Amino acid sequence: MSVESAANETAARIEHLARAEPERLGLPRAAPSDEEVRIRSIGAGESYAAWLLEVDGSAPRVVRIARRPVADLPRPMAEEFAALAVVPHDVGPAPVLLDQTEGNPLGPPYMVTGYVPGRERKLAEWDDALLAAHASQMARLHGQVFDRRGEITAAHENRSSTLSLANLFSSSLAWWQESNPDVVADRDVARLLPRVEAFIAAAGPAFARLARFAVIHGDLVVPNILVDEAGMPRYVDWEWAEVGDAAQDLAYVGGYVSAPPWYLPLDRGQIRGLLESYLQQVSGMDDETVDTLETRRDAGEVYERFFSSLHFRTRRGTPEDVQSGRYTGAVAQLTAGLDARLGR
Repeated sequence: MSVESAANETAARIEHLARAEPERLGLPRAAPSDEEVRIRSIGAGESYAAWLLEVDGSAPRVVRIARRPVADLPRPMAEEFAALAVVPHDVGPAPVLLDQTEGNPLGPPYMVTGYVPGRERKLAEWDDALLAAHASQMARLHGQVFDRRGEITAAHENRSSTLSLANLFSSSLAWWQESNPDVVADRDVARLLPRVEAFIAAAGPAFARLARFAVIHGDLVVPNILVDEAGMPRYVDWEWAEVGDAAQDLAYVGGYVSAPPWYLPLDRGQIRGLLESYLQQVSGMDDETVDTLETRRDAGEVYERFFSSLHFRTRRGTPEDVQSGRYTGAVAQLTAGLDARLGR
């Protein structure tokens, strides 16, 4: 079946449910046969395809359908759905329905959420005002305080009271060495590895003092930030949400190591401005300073960009990369950026 045929079949199944079994899409009523049901694809990532469903008289819905077997998803669908239930209003989409049953009418497991208005903003549109609005939204997201970190659905006693980025780095690297040894053996990766490890290890004391955790998005790259016409950013794709260090979310939008469209180039003044704006608005961070937050943010940036560069290396040569060069380009940008950040 062609991609177009598969898409048409999925749209037809969603429309059928909207008319015959609206409760399976979280709709309050069935759409009459003479009423228009509007369905369009609004994106497809590595884990999910998203469809916008609009029925007159009902709030828009987004149907997120798994694109890979549940066992192969990086994180359980239930974790993302649970995260949406604790996200403040207007920061992310509202959870509506989760269906992981075998043989459901759409085939693969799916979830239904509210619709987040807005669009991804281009590099030139990220001015100081938008960065400040982003800081404000993150402050709202991180407002609830936790004394332990872990999965959203984990019991308190099953979470950890400490966070070592060095330990996380070691475990993530071990996974890559086992799953993709050729990537880790890449000359540029091998050259960067000891410097990345040393940079993260140097930030260890800042993480050792960390005692406040929050619900974090976990993947706040630019494509996951939609901005409406009033300049209000909202966040989508909560697959990596957890209770963790707020500095992680602060590291993702951009920094010293950039690779548009995922990461913006930000200088130290812009980074400090983002952190200062954030700290002025977030609750429960009385003991945090811009300097301590910056140390963890900087370490998180190096950590994340390094592993993203490994992931993008696995995407080189794919049909999308052959056509656009986006992954080959991202690898070059991230490698150069890490070299400059860490010193050759």
